[in-house]
Amino acid sequence: MKHLHCKDVESYDSSAFGLEGANKYRLRLLSDASIWNEVEPGGYTPDHKHDDIERGVIISGKGIIKQGNNRIEIQANDFIEIVNEDHQFINNGNEPLVFVCFRIQR
Repeated sequence: MKHLHCKDVESYDSSAFGLEGANKYRLRLLSDASIWNEVEPGGYTPDHKHDDIERGVIISGKGIIKQGNNRIEIQANDFIEIVNEDHQFINNGNEPLVFVCFRIQR
């Protein structure tokens, strides 16, 4: 069993991991497959694709997920599942967009 208080886990700027194409994006590594993400207003994650399944829960804030030409609005308490698709999280709100992602090997 692993138990963490997420806010106590060290936070890193995305550039520390060589993630290019991101702005105002910080993350906390909760485990090998679980990441706490924080995107400040006006910020965004890299446009990326995983070879696995990504599931997540929006903790606070609002924004959009961009998938090609599609834009899906997201907000606190939303659940997301992305299967092997290019995507990018964009914070278009006035407060941090916080979400936790869990990657599952296929």
